[in-house]
Amino acid sequence: MTGFNGIHLRRHEGYDAGSTITAIADLYEMVYAEPPYDGGPLFTRQRFLQRTNRQVQSPGFSLITADADRVLVGFAFGLPFREGSWWAGTSTPQPPAELVASAKFAVIELVVHPARRGRGLGRALLAALLDRRPEHYAILLAEPTAPARQIYGRWGWQQVADVQPAPDAPRLHALMRPLKPDV
Repeated sequence: MTGFNGIHLRRHEGYDAGSTITAIADLYEMVYAEPPYDGGPLFTRQRFLQRTNRQVQSPGFSLITADADRVLVGFAFGLPFREGSWWAGTSTPQPPAELVASAKFAVIELVVHPARRGRGLGRALLAALLDRRPEHYAILLAEPTAPARQIYGRWGWQQVADVQPAPDAPRLHALMRPLKPDV
């Protein structure tokens, strides 16, 4: 994939994606050591590795990495949610029935190195991840007090519910964005 400003974007799928998990865990751990993520067990390196090693084996899992001079500076990944599926845990209010009934692509992580923020890298990673997706919608969970939450709103994401994905997890905003102009 092409990049910008000396940054190279690369798509990883299947075995290739699985082989990068340790490298992305290092950047994840650095970013998630910052507030507001720094206090919860959901955001530990161990939990990240547990869930990501499971997710990478899901059909349709896709990972985009960004590197500058062979140093990882960002990544985004996600996987399809089939028709009728939604985030694990509890949701209030219930998400729109049309959204749940549709095929969705769940953006699981969008992580940018602190020194590379504010230059369009997050938007480029997300655009590359969602490019040519066949699903009707993209969904993601966002920490309500994180700066990224406000950015998603500016990028057209709409809140549809609050989700607590695990008993020891905080309540997160469930956001959606249509991927097809006719939905």
